[in-house]
Amino acid sequence: MAASGALHEESRLDVLDGLRGVAVLLVLWYHVWEISWLPAPVAWLQFVPETGFVGVHLFFFLSGFVIVYPFVRALTAGRKQPSWANFAWRRFIKIVPSYVLSIAVAYALGYAQIQQLSNWAAVVTHLLFIHTWFPNSYGAINGVLWTLAVEVEFYCCFPLIWLAFKRRPYLTTAAMILVAWAWRAYLAHCCYTGVFAEYSENLPGYLDIFAFGMLSAYVFTRYGHRLRSTVARFAGAAVAIAGVVLLVALLQSLFNYRINDEWQGVWQIDKRPLLGLGFAMVALGFLISPRWLQFALANPPLKFLAAISYNLYLYHQIVARELLAWHVPPYSGDPHEDHVWQVNYTLAAFGAAIAEAALVTYCFERPLLRLRPPRLGPQRSGHSAIREPARNRRRNRDRRDRDRGNARGGR
Repeated sequence: MAASGALHEESRLDVLDGLRGVAVLLVLWYHVWEISWLPAPVAWLQFVPETGFVGVHLFFFLSGFVIVYPFVRALTAGRKQPSWANFAWRRFIKIVPSYVLSIAVAYALGYAQIQQLSNWAAVVTHLLFIHTWFPNSYGAINGVLWTLAVEVEFYCCFPLIWLAFKRRPYLTTAAMILVAWAWRAYLAHCCYTGVFAEYSENLPGYLDIFAFGMLSAYVFTRYGHRLRSTVARFAGAAVAIAGVVLLVALLQSLFNYRINDEWQGVWQIDKRPLLGLGFAMVALGFLISPRWLQFALANPPLKFLAAISYNLYLYHQIVARELLAWHVPPYSGDPHEDHVWQVNYTLAAFGAAIAEAALVTYCFERPLLRLRPPRLGPQRSGHSAIREPARNRRRNRDRRDRDRGNARGGR
């Protein structure tokens, strides 16, 4: 992503790449910990792996930022906004082929064979990105795929959201936060013992996280050029550090709540907007901080993880559970009582998942991303398409001849 029109167009917001790397690392650690039960290296950090599912929230925040950013930048600069056809193509080519491939791999490995509904029903609901609407298909095939339904549904709603946001960004943000809170609160009231856990994870329940990402992009684009002074940069560092402190406090609070029933969802009913606020503080703070501080996020390892993050997310749980099923590394009895196995398994799962994600990213995803979108409008005939460049060449040649003639006459 390029920076806003007020900044250097060629600059990349590599701080956001770093945040994406952090997000996928949290999710990877969380799901591997669910299998290995390996304690954190330091006891007081145990809240990190056990609340690592919040990395998904960070993904949603970044999606809100990245999707609205080019639209806000065009609006601020008085340029034409990106075309919706190109928007749809970029979303499709980035998400769908790798998504479909991961589903095929899950079935080929036998990973997705045990589920509560037929294979055809599972595949159809997943291909339509509506599998989170039904409790039986919510976790079918591959449990991590629920987030793709939320993402794609947000993309489909984004044109309407943008119509409101470009006119009233703050009011639209407030409305999205209110809708998300009302959705979670209503489900907790009506369906706590039923579908609360699944339905609260649908798109309406995450509109506030997307909204904070969108508003962060708006604030950075509109006011980023005013925040590049030395004083503002150090103020940004203070905001970034305060955001990190807020997020650590929130995750520790969530971790301490884990002894309660439906603890993950219940805790977030009224506190999920605080997570969005923390993400916004970290993102905006680091974006305007001195470059040496930005390196805490904008560093090669995190940017590499960001580059492979989509496929790492799609496959990491499959890889981790297949390693366990194949006894890699070897174990007998209950492996959770063997600390050496826990360490070796964690290292193997991390390494294998990252290697697999890199392979799919650079051999499958990246070549597809270089494809041009299909022409959606009327095309010229082949004869006209050939003649037009020829006319342009003749026109340019005549202009050069006139210029030469004028130059000789002047001498």
